[in-house]
Amino acid sequence: MKRTILAPLAATCVAMAAMAPSLSHAFDGQLVFTGSVTDVTCTINGQQPGAGNRYELDLGGQVDPAVFTGIGTKSADKPFNLVLGGGPACKDGKSASVSFDTSSGNIDPVTGNLILQGNMPAKGVQIMISDAGNGATGKIALNQAQAAPQAAKIANNTATLSFIANYVQTGATVESGAGNSSLRYTMAYY
Repeated sequence: MKRTILAPLAATCVAMAAMAPSLSHAFDGQLVFTGSVTDVTCTINGQQPGAGNRYELDLGGQVDPAVFTGIGTKSADKPFNLVLGGGPACKDGKSASVSFDTSSGNIDPVTGNLILQGNMPAKGVQIMISDAGNGATGKIALNQAQAAPQAAKIANNTATLSFIANYVQTGATVESGAGNSSLRYTMAYY
């Protein structure tokens, strides 16, 4: 009796395995599609958009760790702008806003600040980015998409998005080291 039950059960299992070949395959790669559909092409800080568009901001040269007296204390404000231009291709009447790459490994998932990178980074401190123009103010939590990002209206083929960067104390103590990080962004026009 055991044999009569086991034989059909075994045959059924083999048939099911043969009918489900997709369950036994893992993916072997990934296709990533990029680009944009837009009728606006502005330069950003005088450079064409893309991977080569790099803006460096000095956050104060050598900042003394004594500046930080407790969690949340900040270094001096360092304003910076993303200036759009480029002539007629930067169309008047459109609006522009920036979207920061929330998936970057440089972003602290708890604080929303930039984690310091490189060889021997400073400890107990991160970089905080804040809105500072076009009616928008306050810290930008880089670990999540902004619900209402700063927007600038393009007029005379130019527009400016304004921000502030600071070092901010996030640990009980601050130890000297490199204070570098980076962040990718995408400009949106509408």
